[in-house]
Amino acid sequence: MHPDLFYMQILFLGSLVLAAHFGGKITRHLRIGEVVGQVLGGVVVGPLLILLLEQRFPAYREALASLHFFTFVFLSIIAFGIGEELSLENLRQVGKEALIMCLVEAFFTWIVITATFFALGFKPMVALIVGSIGIATAPAATFVIMNKLEIGGKMRSVLGGIVVLDDVVEVIVFSIICQAALLLQKGSALTAGGLIVPVSSEFFFAIVVGAGIFLALRLTVEHRLLQPAGERGTGGPALGPEFLSRLVTETPRPSVEALIIVAGFVSLGVGLSLHWHLPFLITAVTAGILIANLYSKEVFQSLRVENATSLYTLVFFALIGANAKLECFHPENLKFVAAYVIARGVGKMGGSYLGCVITKQEKRLSKTLPRLMLPQAGVAAVEAYFVATVMGESGKQILGIILPGLIVFEIVGILSSERALIKWKAMMSGGRGFMDEDAEMRNALTKEGINLADLIRPDCLEAPLRVRSKGEAIWQLVHNLHSAGYITKPGRVLEIILERERQGGTTLGEGISILHGRLPNLREPVVAMGIISNREEVYFNGNRERPVDIVYLVLSPLDNPRLHLQVLAAIARFLSNLEARKELKKAGNPHEAMEVIRRFGGKA
Repeated sequence: MHPDLFYMQILFLGSLVLAAHFGGKITRHLRIGEVVGQVLGGVVVGPLLILLLEQRFPAYREALASLHFFTFVFLSIIAFGIGEELSLENLRQVGKEALIMCLVEAFFTWIVITATFFALGFKPMVALIVGSIGIATAPAATFVIMNKLEIGGKMRSVLGGIVVLDDVVEVIVFSIICQAALLLQKGSALTAGGLIVPVSSEFFFAIVVGAGIFLALRLTVEHRLLQPAGERGTGGPALGPEFLSRLVTETPRPSVEALIIVAGFVSLGVGLSLHWHLPFLITAVTAGILIANLYSKEVFQSLRVENATSLYTLVFFALIGANAKLECFHPENLKFVAAYVIARGVGKMGGSYLGCVITKQEKRLSKTLPRLMLPQAGVAAVEAYFVATVMGESGKQILGIILPGLIVFEIVGILSSERALIKWKAMMSGGRGFMDEDAEMRNALTKEGINLADLIRPDCLEAPLRVRSKGEAIWQLVHNLHSAGYITKPGRVLEIILERERQGGTTLGEGISILHGRLPNLREPVVAMGIISNREEVYFNGNRERPVDIVYLVLSPLDNPRLHLQVLAAIARFLSNLEARKELKKAGNPHEAMEVIRRFGGKA
């Protein structure tokens, strides 16, 4: 290696890290996301400095080129992580509705973008590649906003399921089209035999290499490596419902040691795939799927080591910007960038709304979800860079469209997501945006049809309910439903209830709280109730309100939101009767409480 190149690599890397770091801090302060600043920091250190320095320091461009490999390593690790979401357990939790919504949105977006660029005169294969890259969605910034606003529940689970499946669909579609495009570049015939057979064989061998990565990790990563050294072999007694309530929302801390092993074997396998001209993303995803289903999902926790990931994500996005061409931002190219932004915006928002309509989602979700699908970053950026590397001028043209579009979508997408989630928070907290559901609740109150006595499970009615805290009360009601055989996964139910509580309290005043949530695979509504002993003062929202005396837990089928509202309306109607509330609080045992419910419950 020439000494000048060695010096320039050190100079370039130091400049890149600093520019990306401070660029990210500036754009984060401006509330347009760190990713935008990191990419723009790379643009400053890359093409702008090359323009100024190349005449005096020709090795500077070569130093930049020598770090290209890192983007492929990072994307391979991302693709490996995607495999976690294709475990059978995760697919069952995502549910059929989210899968349908994702497929509708993804293919609608692909068709809109592809048709747009085909109409602009692009070659069919180039238009198909641009369309496939447009499918990818970047959820990171959106989830940061969700955490800040303390939003969980259905919005979080639906969005998480859709964006992860989005990236799975995108990786598969992109890999198929890209392999076909590379074969056409080599002179293969545009026929079924000329493309389908070679592409299928390359996918088969990519899967074989992925299986090899799985076997290597399976034999190397031991369970003891999946926990920090200070926690290995430790244990202790269960400390009660309050601790359980907290623990179910936490994730185990990952292991740097396992991260090193995973990164090493994934890099080896992907390097072989690239050498043999195989779809390297399929190799990485295959390894992830096999690990998730046949070994341990705890392996994936090692990909989320905060101190490590913050560094390599910064370098990754900075390198994306550094490898941009100034021609990307040329006015003549802006019309194609604008076409991409408009087509992808229409595809994402229109496809998401169509998916919500097809799966009959509630109105507030249909209005909010499409605006959360706009952000785009990592996967799209590195795929654009990949095609720029392997497809010559056509690939460079794709990069010139995707990179400025990515910056636009990060800025616009984050702003759109934040406003949509603030509105969602207002709706979930009973703000004015909740009017549609309020109207349905009022309609349910005025219609007869549900008898409260038929809803309350006598074996889940506890009077007195002897608890000393909110967490203990929630756990006890969940435990009662589980013991009676109405639910099978109490931990999952507890998590859903706690997520709903973080969205907005369910205390109604007058010493009443109605905890509620909706579950997949639940056949009919179930209701548990507890009358807290007069000797205990249990506050659900601190000491700002009077202690809770009556607490309900309502669970309804996920696919029937109207029935959920009708059940809540039945309870609301019963509790609106002052005499019924007084009699219920006097009940000394479940039998007396049930008699009060039968006497005042009636139809609601």
